[in-house]
Amino acid sequence: MKRGVTIKDIAKKLNMSVSTVSKALNNDATISIYTSERVKKLAKELNYIPNEAARHFKLSKTFTIGLIIPDLLDQYYVLAVNGVEEEAEKKDYNVILSQSHEDAQKEEKIVDVMIRNRVDGVIVSVTKNTVDMQPFQKFLSMGIPVVCIGREPKGVVFDYVSSNNEEGALEATQFLIDRGHTRIAHIMGPESMRTSQARFAGYKQALLKNLLPFDTALVQEVDLTPASTFEAMRQLMEQAAPPTAIFTFKNYITIQAIDFLKSHYPDKVDIIEFTGFGNLPLLQHLDHRPLAAIEESSFEMGSEAARILFERMDEEDTEEPVAYIKKQFPCKLVIY
Repeated sequence: MKRGVTIKDIAKKLNMSVSTVSKALNNDATISIYTSERVKKLAKELNYIPNEAARHFKLSKTFTIGLIIPDLLDQYYVLAVNGVEEEAEKKDYNVILSQSHEDAQKEEKIVDVMIRNRVDGVIVSVTKNTVDMQPFQKFLSMGIPVVCIGREPKGVVFDYVSSNNEEGALEATQFLIDRGHTRIAHIMGPESMRTSQARFAGYKQALLKNLLPFDTALVQEVDLTPASTFEAMRQLMEQAAPPTAIFTFKNYITIQAIDFLKSHYPDKVDIIEFTGFGNLPLLQHLDHRPLAAIEESSFEMGSEAARILFERMDEEDTEEPVAYIKKQFPCKLVIY
């Protein structure tokens, strides 16, 4: 296979030194305009492509950042990815995107691949099953900064960007209380996730604030699969006094819960009212949807996570203790 054109080929044809050609291609001010134009004209004619790998090796950078998310089908993450990519483009960086599919072992393999490819920094939303953050500490030990987004990491401290989950949960539950509901269920995310715990705390706080009793039977934990949502709904609807409203961990769960009602309790579809996290664009196109959603500003969170990451990447090495950043975006209730 024919090899690509190199700087040496251009230098030979123009009878110039390799150094002169290199400087001309990199707009060095010491090279005359005439020489620079000759070099660039021939480079274009020969379809010369710069050897980025060599440049990266010289600068000890790859100009790539890694982005690990659970699921690209989730519009929350799509918007966050867009935010990250917009900031990366400003810095002339490429983004390597990988999905863990909520599999902690797959997540660990992705970490190893990114280390081998020497990304300059990493943004991650950990899986629902991630307990040990040791794989991500590998990055830190190599001088590769890590910023967590959406889901708060466990155990050790990392820079972290999220929505104010407790505040948002309180607001979503209060909305249902203000509509006259007193028997409000909560379909909770995996208890192992701090995000789930924060949203559960906000739900309980709203009940306490309004002097409503807390009933453990109205709280059902799910593992973020449709099957677990259906089981949670079955448990709720078979109670002697089923809930009249439900606050869900996320609105993908709301959609699954409504599907359950359509199949098993069609007479309840227009009676039981829902709120949940995630002002998803797709909700606007559904006939049956939550009454309101918590806007998490996922695009802005992606942008902020990228800005923090680039700041870390630009910092000088120091032995001083790092002051980690924890940024929470305020939530907003969007009524449909």
